[in-house]
Amino acid sequence: KPLSYNNINDTDAAFELVAEFDVPTIAIIKHANPCGVASAASMDAAWDAALASDPVSAFGGIIALNRSLDAATATRITSIFTEVVIAPDADEDARAILAEKPNLRLLTTGAMPAAGGDGVKIKSVSGGFLAQSRDSGMVTTDDLRIVTKAQPDAAQLADLMFAWRVVKHVKSNAIVFARDRCTVGVGAGEMSR
Repeated sequence: KPLSYNNINDTDAAFELVAEFDVPTIAIIKHANPCGVASAASMDAAWDAALASDPVSAFGGIIALNRSLDAATATRITSIFTEVVIAPDADEDARAILAEKPNLRLLTTGAMPAAGGDGVKIKSVSGGFLAQSRDSGMVTTDDLRIVTKAQPDAAQLADLMFAWRVVKHVKSNAIVFARDRCTVGVGAGEMSR
């Protein structure tokens, strides 16, 4: 079954999001927005945390990993309906597990996209196209200026930096709540709030 326009768009959004992270990270994307993102010591732990962020919205979503897909993570992913899994690679056991799902497509890329890399994003519009430079901005803790009396501790700063990387990939009027390097709430632009 070929990938739809929306599948390709969501897959690209998911893969660019996980490329922001140096540690094992999984993103679940639905309608071009993350509904669950988590970083952890292992991919299966990242999956469990990302899914727990919003298990309802994850149904029928796109899953991106920034590490090779292993059997333990593949087994967890197939516990819900998933359209596409994209990762730099997948071991043979993981491939076999995903192959048992007839409508799930595995895309392996061999590498990750360059986080913050240069490039142009192009979108078609009626009668033409829009072109803009990729958002290559990367915020670090050195860029932060704490203006409150209460100073964040190291864990709060880590969660802030995690959320900052995720919110960059949320469409319109974005808000991200994070705890323990996992999204606990993601809000995007909606018609009715």
